[in-house]
Amino acid sequence: MTGPSRAKMIVAIVVGVLGAIIVFQNFQPVETKVLVWRLTLPHVAFLGIIFGSGFILGAVLSVMWYIRQLKKGGIA
Repeated sequence: MTGPSRAKMIVAIVVGVLGAIIVFQNFQPVETKVLVWRLTLPHVAFLGIIFGSGFILGAVLSVMWYIRQLKKGGIA
């Protein structure tokens, strides 16, 4: 494993652990308004949904960028 790959993996692990710590420290219920709906759910569930959505969005955008680079011939 090269230096930049190892650094990215370490940063991803640290961000994941910090995200998990933040999520699991918040168990109180919160009320959230989304357009016309009003949701009451535990803060841990809300933070988990937001954190998971961000992770999935980042992964999808990364794959899309990688495929675009392959098509251009930019990645050997």
